[in-house]
Amino acid sequence: MSLRFELLSGTAVGPRRGVLHTARGAVPTPAFMPVATRGMMRGVPHDRLRPMGVDMVLCNAFHLATRPGVETVAALGGVHGMLAWDGPVLTDSGGFQVFSLAETCRIGEDGVRVEDPVHGGWIDWTPEHAFAVQAGLGPDVAMVLDHCPARPLERAEVEPAVARTLRWARIQRELHQARGGAASGQALFGIVQGGVFADLRRRCAEELVALDFDGYAVGGVSVGEDHPAMMRAVEASCAHLPVDRVRYLMGVGAPPDLVEAVARGIDLFDCVYPTRCGRFGTALTRRGRLHLLNARFRADRRPIDPDCPCPACRSGVPRGALRAGFKARELNPPILLAMHNLHFTVQLARACREAIAAGRFEELRREVAAAYPARGAS
Repeated sequence: MSLRFELLSGTAVGPRRGVLHTARGAVPTPAFMPVATRGMMRGVPHDRLRPMGVDMVLCNAFHLATRPGVETVAALGGVHGMLAWDGPVLTDSGGFQVFSLAETCRIGEDGVRVEDPVHGGWIDWTPEHAFAVQAGLGPDVAMVLDHCPARPLERAEVEPAVARTLRWARIQRELHQARGGAASGQALFGIVQGGVFADLRRRCAEELVALDFDGYAVGGVSVGEDHPAMMRAVEASCAHLPVDRVRYLMGVGAPPDLVEAVARGIDLFDCVYPTRCGRFGTALTRRGRLHLLNARFRADRRPIDPDCPCPACRSGVPRGALRAGFKARELNPPILLAMHNLHFTVQLARACREAIAAGRFEELRREVAAAYPARGAS
């Protein structure tokens, strides 16, 4: 088997520490995966990833299929060759892109007809096609195509999305088995949907577990609901997933969300939040967010975070200079902040691992909660 999860400590619903073993290396968990949506990191050179503690990277199958195309990616050595990355890679199947392009797509029982964002026309993005595209891209972990409902609070929309997700999951599980399962070199993860409804989350999780996927993801969160509702959905999903399989929370990576999801049993994370914040002038620190475009930083001579060892902070570029550079639309400030934020988030996941091992996770949890008050929290 090319992928195996080793649980070092923890249970079904609580902070866990483990190792995801892959053919391209081990990933200690909890872990954060940077997002290289189209096979390229935004604002962070790929050779900076290993030094900052990155072990696994995410790309998006839908976007890579539209540009540069599966054949071109394969000719470049697959997603690993395109990234110039020798570690494990996970590809998202495109379910969230269907959600984000909801106004230009048509969801049917057999898949999604979505407008091609590059070439125009329509793409029939079916479970079979999503599976074939990912097989051609060659990641270590592929995700099933699921239906992420646009309104997670509307049961009338969420319930058929769960049924559709399960139907598509069965199709892709059969294709995965026919290809040789994880022994083919590519693992396949199922995705739990269900919106904010605990009974739908349970149904989806239990039926996916019966299909015996190589790992499981929690999807359909952070799409409009408040923080407490998101965490209830995570908890309702994890409660019904096997202890000995890795759990991945899709598209979540803000500091309070990451730590609170770890508290509920999540192992893997991905999100564009850290690098996107950096590109718009916001730095993440252990004491909270710094909005460097604010006037109070105009003459600030300190680096982004004096206590941070990342290259952006070690460079010594003052906060005031970064602010001036943003105002002048220079290229370096967003790159430096994106690099710092990614380093911070990767190290926050590492801090979770170390705190769990040392028995002081609750202390870390309180520290992060104080620095980053959760949205919608009472």
